[in-house]
Amino acid sequence: MKNPTTCFVPVAALQSYVVAVFVAAGLVEADAVTMADSLVAADLRGTHSHGVIRLPFLVERLRQGGANLRPQIRVVQDAPATALLDGDRALGAVTATAAMRLAVEKARTQGVGFVTARNSDFIGTCAHYAMMALPHDMVGLAWTNGFPGMAPAGGRSNTIGNNPIAFAAPSLSHGPVVLDMALSVAAGGRIRLAAKNGEKIPHDWLVDSEGLPTDDPAALTSGGALLPLGYKGYGLAVFGEILCGALTGSRILGEIPAWFRATDQAIGNGHIHMAVDIRRFVEPEAFKQRVDTMVSMLKATPLMPGAREILMPGERAWRTEQAQRASGIAVPEPVAADLRQLAALLRVDVPSSLSIHPS
Repeated sequence: MKNPTTCFVPVAALQSYVVAVFVAAGLVEADAVTMADSLVAADLRGTHSHGVIRLPFLVERLRQGGANLRPQIRVVQDAPATALLDGDRALGAVTATAAMRLAVEKARTQGVGFVTARNSDFIGTCAHYAMMALPHDMVGLAWTNGFPGMAPAGGRSNTIGNNPIAFAAPSLSHGPVVLDMALSVAAGGRIRLAAKNGEKIPHDWLVDSEGLPTDDPAALTSGGALLPLGYKGYGLAVFGEILCGALTGSRILGEIPAWFRATDQAIGNGHIHMAVDIRRFVEPEAFKQRVDTMVSMLKATPLMPGAREILMPGERAWRTEQAQRASGIAVPEPVAADLRQLAALLRVDVPSSLSIHPS
C-alpha cells in the first residue's frame, strides 16, 4: 500500500503542542515537559513507533485513572551508589527521568549509579534515558520490562515482554553510539505503526493466534504474538524480567496489563537505570578518541556485495535527528488526524502544520 501523506512539524511546535495536551489532561507543567521530551525525542530520532503516536493512549491513561496525575515519586531504598524509587503510578517517562537523573547524580560521587524503579508505567524509548548520561561524560544504560506481547523461544503465545534495553556512549567527532533494541524481532510499537499506516510487515516479525507467521500487523491485537530475536533475545528478555521485575519488586509477565488497552489499570512494571562516570577509569577525551578510532576501524571493513556502508548503532537515528531538526518531524496523516482529534477534545491549539489535511 502507498504510504500515507506526511506532515512535517517543526520540533519546537510539536514539543509545545504535546506539553499543552498533557497540561490540559491534568499534569503539572514540569511533568508535561518531561513527557513531551520523551515522545518528541523518539520522533526526532525516527523512532516514530514510540513518539506522538502514543499520545492519545497516554492521555487516556490519565483520564481513565490508570496513571496518576499527581504522583509522589519517592526513594524507598537508598545507598551511596544505588537506590530504589517508587513511581506512585506516574506515567513511565516521569519515573524513568527521575531515576536516570538520580543515577547520574550518584555516579558523580561514586563512579557508578544504579537506580531501580517500581510501580511505574510504559516508559517509551529506553535510549532517551540512557542518553541522559552523555552530557555528563558518562555511559548510560536503561532497561524495562512490560506487558507480555512476545512468545518465548519455541512458544506460540504472548507470555513475556519484549523488554527493551538501551546503551549510550559518547564519541569525539561522530555522533553518540546508541544501542536501543527490543528483544523481539521488531518492537510492538513498530507493528502498531505499520497497522496505522496500512502497511504489511515481514513474515518473521509476528505469529497470529494460530501460531502461524503473518504479514498482517493487525494480528498483534487479535491474539498474535511478537517473535523473539531467537533464543538469545528470549534469554535477555528473561533477565529483563529478573532485573526490572523481580529485583525491583515489580510485576512480571502476565501480571502486567497492556498499558495501551487497559487504560484504567495500573501497570506496575519496573525498570533499571545505570550511569558510569568515564573519568573514574580514563580521561573522557581519551575515551571519546578511542571510540572514534573504533568507529573508523569498523567502517573500514570491506563491504559485502550490495552493502553501502558500515553503520554504528544509533548512527541512522543520529542522522535522522539532524535532518528533522531542519525539515521538521515527519508525522503521517493518520497520526496527524489523531492529534487533531485530541486537540479538539482537550481544546488545545494544534500546530499549523498539522491543522490542515496535507495535499
